Amino acid sequence: MLNRRFLRVKVLQQLFSYYSQSIHTEDHNKLQRDVSLELVKSITNVEKYFFDIISSVIVFADINLEKKEIAKSERIKKSKSRFNLSQNLIVKFLRKDKLIIDSLIKHKNRWNTKEEHLRDWYGIMLNEDFYKNYIDIGEPSVKDDFNFIENLILKFLIKNEVIRKYFDESNLYWNEDRYIISSMLKKTVKSLNSPNFNTFAVASLSEDIDEDLNFASSLFDAVTKNTHEYDRYIDKYAKNWELERISMIDISILRMGIGEMISFKNIPTKVTINECIDIAKSFSSNKSGNFVNGLLDVISLNLLNAGVISKTGKGLIDNK
Repeated sequence: MLNRRFLRVKVLQQLFSYYSQSIHTEDHNKLQRDVSLELVKSITNVEKYFFDIISSVIVFADINLEKKEIAKSERIKKSKSRFNLSQNLIVKFLRKDKLIIDSLIKHKNRWNTKEEHLRDWYGIMLNEDFYKNYIDIGEPSVKDDFNFIENLILKFLIKNEVIRKYFDESNLYWNEDRYIISSMLKKTVKSLNSPNFNTFAVASLSEDIDEDLNFASSLFDAVTKNTHEYDRYIDKYAKNWELERISMIDISILRMGIGEMISFKNIPTKVTINECIDIAKSFSSNKSGNFVNGLLDVISLNLLNAGVISKTGKGLIDNK
């Protein structure tokens, strides 16, 4: 699920943090190590929030069962269908899956300290049309159960404004992380839509997490350890622009682009530049995209001619 754009954004976020803090400390080596660890954590934590969403479905079913037992003990006459969630076949299957069980043991403890949030969300769910339609079904089929879980996860838990606000406040990087998490959830939910759930598979965060973490960490290290060198290139080719006049976010993107072009010989310079343009437009402005494009293009041509940038590998003709 992870992609290079997402990893570059993660690196940019931590570069911004590093440069913002560096003016307040003399121990830049310690700061570099600390922020590098935070970079890895910010990437691997995506999986934690994915399982938070999955485990919340189980907790919702537990609350529904609790309501059922209370109604039974107090002899409250309520339609049996009011408690369809506690009998949902998808939930019952998830409870037995080893990976889900392991994740629940690992992640459900987080919800134990924040149970009031889940109960609030459960209360909000009771007024949602998809829930009302579900409890109107006397005896839900497997398809009914699947449709409910699909709506619960992909339309409610991911898109509800109250829940999004919670994750925004608890995760500094939620705005970017949620796209990866949504993709993982969609793939996981889709795999449940089969007879006897025989195609079920929990979506993995990465096909090769070690490779992804190595890419991000290596890029971050290259930039932080060679900042002064990269700044000389920027200062030399940024006509009519002094370094002090370039915004922190723009200069971080420029440094990151230079670092990638120099350090990663198997990534074409055009790919690096295009990714930096896209990130600049997303995190700075359209003008910044044009500025980054023009400056990185000039820098790349000059560094290629000087032999500072060299590309190797299939398809990388003329080092481009």
